[in-house]
Amino acid sequence: MTQVLKIAIFGLNTTDLNQLKTQISLCLPANTHLKWVNIAEDKIDVLLVSDVFFNSIGIQKVLKEKVKRYLRLTKSNSDLGRIIDDQLFYPFSDLQYLHEWLSQEVLPAIKPIESELNDKQLYIDTRSKFPVALKPDATIEDVFAEIFTPRNGYIQLFDASGFIALIDTRTERVWVEENMTGLQFNESLNQTYATSQVVQEQTEGKLIYDLRVWLWLILSQSSMIRLAKIELNQNFKLEIWPQFERDMRRRDYLKMAACFSEGANIEAVKQHLNSTDEKILNFVGCASLLQLGRIVESDEVKFSTEINLIETGQTNKLRSFFGKLRKKLGL
Repeated sequence: MTQVLKIAIFGLNTTDLNQLKTQISLCLPANTHLKWVNIAEDKIDVLLVSDVFFNSIGIQKVLKEKVKRYLRLTKSNSDLGRIIDDQLFYPFSDLQYLHEWLSQEVLPAIKPIESELNDKQLYIDTRSKFPVALKPDATIEDVFAEIFTPRNGYIQLFDASGFIALIDTRTERVWVEENMTGLQFNESLNQTYATSQVVQEQTEGKLIYDLRVWLWLILSQSSMIRLAKIELNQNFKLEIWPQFERDMRRRDYLKMAACFSEGANIEAVKQHLNSTDEKILNFVGCASLLQLGRIVESDEVKFSTEINLIETGQTNKLRSFFGKLRKKLGL
């Protein structure tokens, strides 16, 4: 009979994650179909979770509602590979203890299935496209408020699929894996404090970015996250300019930034730039969430489309004058 085993691993870096997946695969009999899932799955046969995250509210909720068996993953220089109580010590090369635990504690409880399964159903990417929030009462605004609170020191940014980045809130730097291209934030985004051991591990061999630059890059292209509700009739003032990537959106972003740096009505800027609701509200939503600006009252609005048109006309006249002058002088 075929057995399907659903295993989720949470909180490891990419190197340790891939190594552990390989080791688990080697410990299972040939008639076991291994299905990698994330913690958004309705039912999980085994959850292997980093000890750093174990006591978080989100993980405790998952353990209570969805998980049959679990192990806490503890990084150590001793007891490597051993399972003591509910702790698995890693990294390891000796598979004996893990093999025995899976054979004795997990596989006997897995019900066999009679029908053949399509291979495409058996192996899925650990980053689900439909994650569930780890902590339903925490909003995206709460998470970013913690990111920009300097007294928090080092914090870990993660979602339902696992670790994303290490952030130093005091110096506003972020450490990320090299293979995080295409990353998008989603509604399960959350944060927790980082221990000194985690800081040491996650700063070695990682790419370092300016925090706001990196966050703008990811947030502005994240279609799976809901930004704060902002109305077109509100006014917004940009106080810190984001650093924009040199892509097709950069020119539009620069124009928006110039308008909002004076304090402007959002609808007026949209009409002036002939933009769309989606583009203009995404810009304001991202800038607001990253504390680059704020919603203001009408008395702080300095941008005027009429003044701008006059200035534009004057600029064009000056350009024409200097153009004729260069031509006359042969420059």
